Amino acid sequence: MSTLDLHASDPVLFVDRSTPPELFEAIRTLETWDEQALDMANLLITVWSMDAIARLNDREGISEMQRLIHRALDGAHSSASLPEEFMYRWQEASDMLEARRLNLAHADPETQLKRRHVPEILQLLLETGNRELPQLDLIKKLGVSAGRVTQLIGNLESNGLVAKRKYGRDILLQLTESGRTHATSAAPKTAAPVTGFRGLLSTDATIQSHLKIRNMNDAA
Repeated sequence: MSTLDLHASDPVLFVDRSTPPELFEAIRTLETWDEQALDMANLLITVWSMDAIARLNDREGISEMQRLIHRALDGAHSSASLPEEFMYRWQEASDMLEARRLNLAHADPETQLKRRHVPEILQLLLETGNRELPQLDLIKKLGVSAGRVTQLIGNLESNGLVAKRKYGRDILLQLTESGRTHATSAAPKTAAPVTGFRGLLSTDATIQSHLKIRNMNDAA
């Protein structure tokens, strides 16, 4: 594991270059907090926490950030010198992470699949393949109000079934891997071809053949 320098000149660079375990290791070896170390640790904890909360279903990332904050508050030599202001900030971040964790724990995609219009939404998105579908197009195809579609999409997004992004004035929608799995399993199955005597008489070619023979007999 690489060593994270809490006194680096440009902390922003470490948002994407470092990891929570590296930050904790740096905090663990810190004897006492100073202003520069506080600013860098606070930046990383804040940004990483918000990223974990914003992601669709990042249970692992949320747990990792909760462990980091807990250790920073209670499990390091420097904890005693941590200013009260930062204790409150990091505890607040931990509370937000916990709220998101509980939200994900109670998410139930199966319940969403039973709601009116949801199967149609998933089927329409499935039919686009890997392409995104504008929400306005979805509203037109469903024939329901924009407000209703927005509500349903919000629920599907929070349950990890649909991903969306802003594009100009519209919103582009796409199934997640989980959404694709659920949509595929819920898609109406193609009816099996009819076999036996009924099946034989149901084909166009057979019907035409019977008609031809009958006409020939009539003519005779």
